[in-house]
Amino acid sequence: MKHNKLYFSYKSNNINYSKIKLIKLLNIIKSKNIEYIMNLLGNFKTKGAILLKTIILNAYKNFSRQIESQKKNVFLKNIIINKSRSFKKIRPAPQGRANKIKKQFFKIIFILNQEKNGTKGKSDIQ
Repeated sequence: MKHNKLYFSYKSNNINYSKIKLIKLLNIIKSKNIEYIMNLLGNFKTKGAILLKTIILNAYKNFSRQIESQKKNVFLKNIIINKSRSFKKIRPAPQGRANKIKKQFFKIIFILNQEKNGTKGKSDIQ
C-alpha cells in the first residue's frame, strides 16, 4: 500500500541571527507537527524563537494556500541552513589600528510534509 506524501519547500533569505543559536532551536523542532512547534516556540522569549515562529507560520500559510485538503497532518520534515551574503566593514581602533567586523546572513529552507490517507504522520528524519 502506497502512501501519497505532499512536500512543500519554503525559503527565507537574509536572516540576521547567529547560526549556532538557530541550530540549537531547529534541533528541538525538527520532525514535529506544526501546531506543536507553534506552541513550543510561543513559550521561548529569545529573538531566534520569535523569528522562527514567524517564518514557519509564513511557510504553513503558503502550504495551506496550495493544498486545500487536510491541514492537520503537516510536519516539518527537514531544515537546511545555508550561508548567504556577508557585510564586511572596518571600525577604527586605538593606536592607529583597525578592527574588522564581519556580519553574516543566512538562508533557511523548510521542507514541509503532509501525509494522506489518514495515516498517522511520522517524519522520515528523527
